Amino acid sequence: MTSLMQANEARSAKRHKTETIKDTFSASEAWERLIGYSKTGYASITDEDKDFVLKSFGVFDRPATPEKFMIRVRIAGGALSVEQAQTLADVATRFGQDYIDITTRMQIELRYITIENIPEALSLLESVGLTSYQTGVDNFRNILIDPLDGLAMDNIISCTHIMEEIQAIFLKNEEWITTLPRKFNIGINGSLANRCNIFGQDFALALAQKDGVYGFNLFLGGRVGTLAKSADMFVLSHEAVNVFKAVVQLFKKYGFRDNRNKNRLVFLIEAVGMAEFRNAIEEQLSHTMPLSGETLCCLEGGDHYGKISLKDESFALYAAVPSGVFSGSDLSDTADIAASQNGAIRLTIEQNLIITGITDETAALNSPLFVTYPNRPSPYMANLIACAGTAHCPFGVIPNKPDAIEMGEYLAREVPMEDAKMRLYWSACVKGCGIHGAGDLGYLGCKTPYNGKTVLGVDIFIGGTLSGEGGEGHLLLKGIVLEHAREYVAELMRQYRDLRTPKESLEKFILRLQVRYTNASIGFLMRWNRQMRLENKLEALLSFNLKRQGGSHKEQDEIFEFGCAIIYGATQNKPYDTDEPLAEEKKSYRHKSSELTRYATILEKMVEPNPLTRSKVFTEIVVELKKFETGE
Repeated sequence: MTSLMQANEARSAKRHKTETIKDTFSASEAWERLIGYSKTGYASITDEDKDFVLKSFGVFDRPATPEKFMIRVRIAGGALSVEQAQTLADVATRFGQDYIDITTRMQIELRYITIENIPEALSLLESVGLTSYQTGVDNFRNILIDPLDGLAMDNIISCTHIMEEIQAIFLKNEEWITTLPRKFNIGINGSLANRCNIFGQDFALALAQKDGVYGFNLFLGGRVGTLAKSADMFVLSHEAVNVFKAVVQLFKKYGFRDNRNKNRLVFLIEAVGMAEFRNAIEEQLSHTMPLSGETLCCLEGGDHYGKISLKDESFALYAAVPSGVFSGSDLSDTADIAASQNGAIRLTIEQNLIITGITDETAALNSPLFVTYPNRPSPYMANLIACAGTAHCPFGVIPNKPDAIEMGEYLAREVPMEDAKMRLYWSACVKGCGIHGAGDLGYLGCKTPYNGKTVLGVDIFIGGTLSGEGGEGHLLLKGIVLEHAREYVAELMRQYRDLRTPKESLEKFILRLQVRYTNASIGFLMRWNRQMRLENKLEALLSFNLKRQGGSHKEQDEIFEFGCAIIYGATQNKPYDTDEPLAEEKKSYRHKSSELTRYATILEKMVEPNPLTRSKVFTEIVVELKKFETGE
């Protein structure tokens, strides 16, 4: 392990100040202080405890709601019993203004809790086997598995027992409470479908097959903005816990502790190389491991809506909870449905919920729950993720949750679709808690100039995936005014609606587009068609669809081809039939209407025959287009 030691030494000249806090951290003493604050009051809490210590127990001070705390509750594998759900609902209604957030790690966040009520709230949760321990800062976070683990028709290996064995190693164990270099996310998926963002984890075991035997391929180093990479290791079910121990012992011993932005496992692996890290795992295990097999889990088939058939011949009912905004009262209703059917509740990474064990679907669907949270939702709401935003997070740049919901509702009205699959993921800031980089379309909150002022906006990303063979999304449009973003996205959704093949997901449609078009040209189409729609009279003349096949996939050629298509749409004439400069009679689009005249300069920059003077990148023509957008 010489390479690991050398990498660690190279980054050990300076330790982050947080490590000093951790050196003296005692979980038992810190817990006593937390409970003691309930008697001495909010003002007695030290800044150090607010910033780090309380978070070790999942208790977060939220400046946006002064003197009120958020409690993050660990829900192992997203599975809740009826009793646990009822207790959570009781805590939320009694102490948390009846508010609940479902998170992207299949957890529950309770908000508006005063320091005086924290001990009783935590005690009630502990009484039914729930805890907030180690759900913040440098700890092992909630373990993700398929929300239908053990139940789904495509579930090959049930992973609940592996999850429980791994969790037993660290949960409430003083050796592991806040002693890691940085937080550590774990995922285990034994199903053919990827319903748990398996490739977004620091440590991921993904269903695989080798020599006719089912097991897992090991992937390491996932984080926001980076998918986990193959460690080229095949792991049988009974080996999973030992492999986990080996990886985290290496991370704890050799992981970096200087720059908290670069202390995750991925940075240690990058420093030494995956092959060297794999060798270190084998050395830690004291034996070799087989090379990886065929990874079986993929995104296709990973979504279930409506009534879901399960292995035990019962059913599950899906309920869409846009952006995870839920309530204690709703959770109580959910628990009542589950109890009446002798079922249970599963939470999903897309902030939705599933009620299992259903034998009488008619009775269950008659509940008011499914009026508020549809069993068969609009595709714009079915897979809609949004992190907390400015209302609850000090890092948020935009409100986020209401923005995501408002856009979903707008798109459902303007571009209605059925039998469509899309993943729309929103992050309120660059921390990326809404995993925007993994969405078909991702939104990242920002501030942007507009009409001489700085306003709220979003950067829009395209082409993210939950597949280990794919990658993070790429920037499509930068600094779009928040109130306008829905109009840009609607233009792409019209293309998807009109040009998709039967049952083609937005992810597959985008992949097909990206073979033929650059992201810059897709973004320009959204800008141009939106502006034409705003001009009203020009919509029929100048908006266009991505219908051509092939293409050079060079931005300069795309600009030329787009310009030709626009002019032909307006005049039914090609801008020129030879390579000669445009004759005045060919510029009839200039006189088509007074509105069109404004865009003549842009069009001529696009179709200039001389490639040396023609616009070379879409940025050049977008600058001109923005003048019309802003009324300059």
